[in-house]
Amino acid sequence: MSSISNVENLSPQTIRRLVREQEELIKDPPEGIRIVVNDSDVTDIQAFIDGPAGTPYAGGRFNVKLVLGKDFPHTPPKAYFLTKIFHPNVASSGEICVNTLKRDWKQDLE
Repeated sequence: MSSISNVENLSPQTIRRLVREQEELIKDPPEGIRIVVNDSDVTDIQAFIDGPAGTPYAGGRFNVKLVLGKDFPHTPPKAYFLTKIFHPNVASSGEICVNTLKRDWKQDLE
């Protein structure tokens, strides 16, 4: 997992969109998810996800990091669990391996 910022590779339009979407997610977060913003690097996106009730993950809090590649938004971000988690779609490195994330990705900045 790369820790190098890709902000210099992103267009001003993409950066503005990222900032706006991060602000919206902080103001009105999805249930059980808290977004953590790095004000000095908009490409450093982390979230804490509460384990859903009625699942083996209930009561847990899981840290996830999104990594925006140099081709973002033309390619989807990669997602990694920083918290150790056992799931068939999560590699031992923490990388989330779900093809639907790639297949259903939409690069449009509407």
